[in-house]
Amino acid sequence: MACIQIWPDDMEWPIFYRDELKLGNPDSSVGICTLWTRKEIIHSKVPENKYAVCGNLYTVQGINPMLKNILAKPTIRYIALCGADLMKSGQALMNFVSSGCDSDRKIIGSSGYIDSNVDPCLIESFRSHVKVIDLRGKEEELPNAVEKLKNEQPFMEAVFITELETRPAEMKSGEVAFKVRGRSIADVWLKALDVVMKFGEEKQTEYQARQNEVINLVTVIEGDDEKIAPWLNITEKDLESYFATFFSEEKPEGVEYTYGNRLLKYATPSGIVNQVENALKRLKEVPHTRRAVAVTWNVEADSLSKDPPCITQIVWSIKGNKLYETAIIRSNDMFGAWPLNAFALRRLQRQMAKELEMEAGKLITVSTSAHIYENNWKEAKAIIDKYHADKPAAFSEDENGYFIVKVENGEIIVEHYTREGLPTGYVFRGNKAQVLYRRIINENLISMLDHAAYIGHELARAEMVLKEGKKFVQDEA
Repeated sequence: MACIQIWPDDMEWPIFYRDELKLGNPDSSVGICTLWTRKEIIHSKVPENKYAVCGNLYTVQGINPMLKNILAKPTIRYIALCGADLMKSGQALMNFVSSGCDSDRKIIGSSGYIDSNVDPCLIESFRSHVKVIDLRGKEEELPNAVEKLKNEQPFMEAVFITELETRPAEMKSGEVAFKVRGRSIADVWLKALDVVMKFGEEKQTEYQARQNEVINLVTVIEGDDEKIAPWLNITEKDLESYFATFFSEEKPEGVEYTYGNRLLKYATPSGIVNQVENALKRLKEVPHTRRAVAVTWNVEADSLSKDPPCITQIVWSIKGNKLYETAIIRSNDMFGAWPLNAFALRRLQRQMAKELEMEAGKLITVSTSAHIYENNWKEAKAIIDKYHADKPAAFSEDENGYFIVKVENGEIIVEHYTREGLPTGYVFRGNKAQVLYRRIINENLISMLDHAAYIGHELARAEMVLKEGKKFVQDEA
């Protein structure tokens, strides 16, 4: 376990997120957790000498640095939990304190795991001695509740765990535009995790936590999830709770933004705008429009905000009487946020498609910064290893069509057809597989890696058959 029992001369407390936390009285036994509500709104109501530290808890994964900070300062005996619990991180904290975690270190009743470098005896000591006072929705009671709490002795010797979960060996890539696609949100998420963990650059964030990041990750979701896959670590209840915020016009007090508020009740100098209704109206009037756009970024409010929106733009397009939706996400926590974002965006797309009396096409997300935070690296790797690694890729038809490969009159002939079976006029002739597949790739006729691998395999077979003077029969994909 990465811990020491004496305070190093060069170490400052808190160990994690020091610059993001508001420090008060170091002798106080109270910590204030404000979830998604701006901590400045909360701690301004409480005298500074009445609490040791105040900060947010945006995601379940934030419980790990909170736990380690308190183990390093065991004079903290109370956590006053308040604010808007938009991602149910507050409920996860309550579940952790009341029920602990299972044999896999997963918090019972919630998604999220406790880091492996926290000894089980330390977990139990924290749970036994630190009381969480649930004031969610009762923030007006916070000053009186904190006033009644007395300073107490440390519940244990201080333990300094200075590391979050470690990651596997880093792979280098100069790529700045990745693309993954799949039949469902769950399938695409596995592939996206794999890309970020394999090729992401390890770097710092503005939240004093390290990340693994790839730039410009495009995901294409082709269909719907018939049920929630077990590796997603979310429940129907989690989804409905997230939907309630995503599709609500109202913004809780003290919260910087919600997508529902920005999409459905966007404040402009000339009045309130429902951007979704405007987009629907435009699509009905002009189906070929390129102006069905909604933005969540408010230049004045968000440019200097510490918590600006992650999804900044949504664009709707009609093609082949289907409604396609593209979301631009400037900063995307692929582990903790992307699945919820994707499910909500898909629901929005389906609602709009129903209003337009057409099918919903593919959902596309473009994550400018697709990242996984350090405390999730181990869990992400475990999910990849269990559900994705060393599995054969599922076959999907290439949207660009297919090829017929023949060997006739001493040469290899490759003909391209649309998915509907109509010839496109692209015909390639020659007797060298390598030359042929490079000419085919140059024409941008293949959009999927497995189709490129397949055509390379068939051309190699055709070249061998041609040399041996045997009959060629194309294999099915």
